[in-house]
Amino acid sequence: MSMDGDYIGRYSNDRPIRRRSTISIIFRVLTAVICIALVVAMLICYITPHVTPDKLDSLTIVGIFAPLIYLGVIVMMLVMTILKRWIFAAILAIVALFGVPHISKYYNIDFLRSVEKPVDRSSFTIMTYNIRGFYNDDGERIVDKFVNYLSSKGVPEILCLQEFPRDTEGADLIDTLYKHTYGEYFVHESVESGNVVLRTYSRYPFIEDSKGEISGLNTGTSQWVDVIIKEKDTVRIFNNHLYTMSISEEDSEDIARGKILQDGDRVRSIVKRIADNSSIRAKHADMLHKEIKGSPHRNIVCGDFNDTPMSYVYNTLSDNLNDAFIELGSGNGCTFRPMHNVLRIDYILYSEGLEGHSYEADHSATMSDHLPVMARLKALR
Repeated sequence: MSMDGDYIGRYSNDRPIRRRSTISIIFRVLTAVICIALVVAMLICYITPHVTPDKLDSLTIVGIFAPLIYLGVIVMMLVMTILKRWIFAAILAIVALFGVPHISKYYNIDFLRSVEKPVDRSSFTIMTYNIRGFYNDDGERIVDKFVNYLSSKGVPEILCLQEFPRDTEGADLIDTLYKHTYGEYFVHESVESGNVVLRTYSRYPFIEDSKGEISGLNTGTSQWVDVIIKEKDTVRIFNNHLYTMSISEEDSEDIARGKILQDGDRVRSIVKRIADNSSIRAKHADMLHKEIKGSPHRNIVCGDFNDTPMSYVYNTLSDNLNDAFIELGSGNGCTFRPMHNVLRIDYILYSEGLEGHSYEADHSATMSDHLPVMARLKALR
């Protein structure tokens, strides 16, 4: 009787042990696969800025999600540390360390930057803004709101606009505002498509024969002009709108919700569009980089790059330039409102010989899908 009891006891306890063992194995394999996938994805993010999109093809899309992938690496590193799986924890830690220099491209922690500093009278303000044809999220015209916004913020001494529709009723109110604020003002524009232009406003005079542009017939536009700041310092302003990512508002919402994963054909279509358009932007960036390098003056390169900091475009255009957000910004650096405010695609970059005093991407502004980005700079003697 005791033998039967011992047998039954051993047999009855064996099945839960086996079940727990199977679950444990599945969990270990699953976490290992997740770790490997995150490491590979993060390494691709690190490579992306240094390789032309033509060579990476569809893998260029990985760089867009670099902040989320990096967060995943940190979380899994902590999980593996708790589970005492030291090899995986160490590998993830090493991969995370390589990402530390890139964190400030997306998020800056510096409480001192929130302290109000006295305005240097020899400094000047610049704003870049993709105004989306002066339409808000509800399809309403917002020219009046934009003019009021400029008035309340303080009319920037240099204003670089993208997707500016020349035939929009009330667009001349911006001209009126500049004339009222500064008396004399100057405007330069380059056609993006049809009646849509890049437009640069300045309270400072242009050197007329210094103007130039790169126009790709609906595949991105750049313009530049030399501005004489405060009658003594010449600065070349590059206003840019690089080719679109071709992600619609519906695409953005479905990507943010994860709903897009339910449609394989749509995922492939979006990935292909992003890859193809990345190659177009890369060619534009290469041409623009040559112009920047050939400039005889100090440079400010700003606008809507339609690419994140972990991209070939950003890496090329920021070569030997200071990023105003990295140098002066604080908190979340996002400049594109859809997709849960994780994309930073609008920039103000400036060369040596210019000193940054302040930076702001105004998260309270909802006039466009982009945020207005502003900086205060000073030309050093």
